[in-house]
Amino acid sequence: MKIHKVVLTETADQCLLNIAEYIALDSPVRAETFIEEIVESLTGTLSVFPLAGKVYEEMEAKIEIRSLPYKNYVSFYRVRNDVVEILFIFNSAQNIKNILASMENPRT
Repeated sequence: MKIHKVVLTETADQCLLNIAEYIALDSPVRAETFIEEIVESLTGTLSVFPLAGKVYEEMEAKIEIRSLPYKNYVSFYRVRNDVVEILFIFNSAQNIKNILASMENPRT
């Protein structure tokens, strides 16, 4: 069985920091454990099954972007050779389509 390396981009790291800060408003301890859970879930699943998520067709990208849910969050990633890059992680209640569109077409 081939094992893929799973890496988080700077943007994904920032997403996790934002999630942790939000959860910490209610429970700092839970914020830390939740971030550990989501990272362990992503790395555990995607290192073995990199194509586990569905292709996210809402984004007009030149590369194939996949999405994978975890509780109330959705992670977006791409697979490049033996590496899975986690690109973004958002709360599923957010308007993900608009967020991604603004990232594709940043305002100056």
